[in-house]
Amino acid sequence: MKRPATGYTWPTIASVLLHGSLLAFIAIGWTPQEKHRKVVTPRYVEAKLLQLNAPPTVQAKKEPKAEAKPPPAPPPPPPPKVDTAAQERQEQQRKELERKEQQRQEEVRKEQVRQQQLKTEAERKRKEEQAKAEAEKKRKEEQAKAEAEKKRQEELKRQQAEKQRQEQLRREQELARALEAEQALADSAADEQQVGSFSSYVKDRIVSNWSRPPSARLGMVAELEITLDGQARVVGVAIIKSSGNAAYDLSCEQAVRRAEQFERLKELIQQDRAAYEKNFRRFRLKFDAQDLRF
Repeated sequence: MKRPATGYTWPTIASVLLHGSLLAFIAIGWTPQEKHRKVVTPRYVEAKLLQLNAPPTVQAKKEPKAEAKPPPAPPPPPPPKVDTAAQERQEQQRKELERKEQQRQEEVRKEQVRQQQLKTEAERKRKEEQAKAEAEKKRKEEQAKAEAEKKRQEELKRQQAEKQRQEQLRREQELARALEAEQALADSAADEQQVGSFSSYVKDRIVSNWSRPPSARLGMVAELEITLDGQARVVGVAIIKSSGNAAYDLSCEQAVRRAEQFERLKELIQQDRAAYEKNFRRFRLKFDAQDLRF
């Protein structure tokens, strides 16, 4: 006699179908993609027999049925085949990316170092130029100050030298004037002595040629102006102050004309013509009857 289907038949069938599908999928094989390799662990379905409570029926007491054993667990799936070439390519790509990234970072670091060096060098040059400019400015200021001081010292020396020169010139001029005055006095004394000597000679020469008129008396004085030429010859005689006696005046004038030329005055002309021109070219002579021989 056929037993009627119990309440756990359908769950058992579903469990068997699920396990069969998993086994077929594993048997066919599954290759992971190269780019993203992912190992999927299959889920195991544990099937349990459920005891469904049927509606109570009035039946005769039956012997308990032995519980059915669950099906054995499926064997674990074989490990997926590893694509070593893809892994190597991925590893190379990773290393290449790392190398490029390191290279990029190194280039960035070098550029930063270069920029910092440029900045440092620019700052160094700026400070150096600033120091040079300040040093040049200081040098020019010191040079200008030194030149100004030099000019001041030179001007001071020039003024002192000029003052000394003026003082020396003043002393020399004073000395020259003193010497000139002394020489003038000496020359004047010598001239006076010399002129006096020649004057006595001229007067004696005129007196020696004088003839006393009968009307001449003591106390008569006649003043004459006598003119000589360059050779001490008489060229003119004039009475500039009469004695009051015409005969006496005429005798004095005739005495000068008789002298004609004064030979000794030629010596003075040769020795000191200026003294001759000054004292004898034109001179005055007083005829005093008191000094003449009667």
